[in-house]
Amino acid sequence: MMRTLAAFLLGVCALVGAAAPAQADQVMEGVFTITPEGGKPGTWTIFPSCVPVVGDLREALYLPVGCRMHVQASAGLVGGDAVLTGGQWAYTTPTDRGMQCPDGSWAPTVDVVKFDDVTMTGTRQTQHNGNCGLPPGIITTRFTMAYKEPLATPVDRYPLICEPGGLRRCF
Repeated sequence: MMRTLAAFLLGVCALVGAAAPAQADQVMEGVFTITPEGGKPGTWTIFPSCVPVVGDLREALYLPVGCRMHVQASAGLVGGDAVLTGGQWAYTTPTDRGMQCPDGSWAPTVDVVKFDDVTMTGTRQTQHNGNCGLPPGIITTRFTMAYKEPLATPVDRYPLICEPGGLRRCF
């Protein structure tokens, strides 16, 4: 019994001691060409702002889940702050003048944008509540992304400094 317990504890200690420091996953940044199906291409300027994930309190983990992607869009596209949700980056943006009505007036919409940084594809769902006399609905537009160029000014992905121990408070 004692030997079994000692062997178990030795194995646990070996596993804990062999834990490797986390490697930083690449997070996208730069200027990207966005091409919607049946629409005019535009650009997104994407830059991340990340916080190290707590991990096991010994070593900070630099994972995309601790990041927020700031998306600045050119005319005709919608920008916002995206977070990683279900393997895709997603953000929601309400727009006061999102849809032009048949009479020329404008109605509010809510845009839900999701994109995958691996496949470089995404969707934009424009939700409207029928203010134009039309039935409420969701218009889904697929788009592709292509890297165009690096940011004009580099950004610090991890602008916060986290204390080395305890609860890893960041400031």
